[in-house]
Amino acid sequence: MNNTKIITSEYVSYGHPDKVADQISDALLDEYLTQDRDTRAGIETMIKDNVVVIGGEVKSNARIDIEDIVRSAIDSIDYPESHNLSGDDIKIINLIGKQSTEISNGVDRDDCDCIGAGDQGFVVGMASNETNEYMPLGVYVARQICKSVPLVEGLGPDVKTQVCVEYGARVPKIKSIIVSTMHSEDLDVEQVREIINELIKTNRVGINNVMDDDIFFKYVKDKDIDYFINVNGEWNVGGPISDCGLTGRKIVVDQYGGYCNVGGGAFSGKDMTKVDRSGAYMCRYLAKNIVDAGLADEAKVELSYIISEPQPCAIKVELKNGQTTPIANLDKQIEKYIKENIDLTPKGIIDRFFPCGINPIFYNTARNGHFGYNDNETYYPWERLDFSDNLREYIKEVELSLMEH
Repeated sequence: MNNTKIITSEYVSYGHPDKVADQISDALLDEYLTQDRDTRAGIETMIKDNVVVIGGEVKSNARIDIEDIVRSAIDSIDYPESHNLSGDDIKIINLIGKQSTEISNGVDRDDCDCIGAGDQGFVVGMASNETNEYMPLGVYVARQICKSVPLVEGLGPDVKTQVCVEYGARVPKIKSIIVSTMHSEDLDVEQVREIINELIKTNRVGINNVMDDDIFFKYVKDKDIDYFINVNGEWNVGGPISDCGLTGRKIVVDQYGGYCNVGGGAFSGKDMTKVDRSGAYMCRYLAKNIVDAGLADEAKVELSYIISEPQPCAIKVELKNGQTTPIANLDKQIEKYIKENIDLTPKGIIDRFFPCGINPIFYNTARNGHFGYNDNETYYPWERLDFSDNLREYIKEVELSLMEH
């Protein structure tokens, strides 16, 4: 019986139209937060050709220059001059309105020192020990290639990558790598294919590695992998000229690819009272620390929220290849620890990640990715590994208690 399965994950670069929309939404959010850390926002962006439509709801004391921020975000992409997509070329339609009074009353509650969830729904986070960043293999490889391609002169900035990984044997096997990149007219498609092949197979872009050496040598170098590079041929026109971009449409790219179901809604443009964002960040934080504690090879955490209620109504931990232990239900013991030691309310999440107030760091998550960073990159606090030791000790105490009885 063949027990193998293939899991596919894709990634897109900062020049992809949907990611451009995400960056605009989060650039606006960051500026609101810079002026008013108590801003409540849900900002959506659509971009097609040289027209940007901004919508959504905001409650803030900030007064920001929306047009200037949008134009700067577009300029940062650096599309070719032939696209006529500089900030000066953009027409902006601003449809941002005020946050609903009814929703506002449910979030900023008068009856308690708390923050209610900005919406109902469930959110998901996961971590895997397949890579040093605790991300699944396929997502990691797709992202590293996608980030590297635009660094090559004449390639990008609109890039898509896709990696298919076969599971079933003791060691996962990368079956195929797909790359599609916009490129200058000075390069023909055969030159593009040669450049991308060289980049991946040597693991070098300029003076930098494309991916960690241990991943490259274990899964990529001299391995039997099918490569599909710009199979549609020439690609000179990209970004929002060739495809409409919408905030949040790359929600699977923003999370874990085909390795994990996604919950809730999109991240970009939403402040941290929106559990779509804050709850998903917390789930990633919990899962990453569970795996770092050595309690499983892979962990998934789900939280469910009710609009206007602070506490989640449900928590679920799932483990893959959990450690050998006398504890009958290790997942339930971890859930118990989390409930007793981690504040899962929107206010608790904000206080844990931003004890001195929310920092405007969200534009870079839209541009470079929300998850998959080493512990020393504390720029994103939900990537920290700061309670895994305590969790590990708690589980040891439970084991000792069971053995004594």
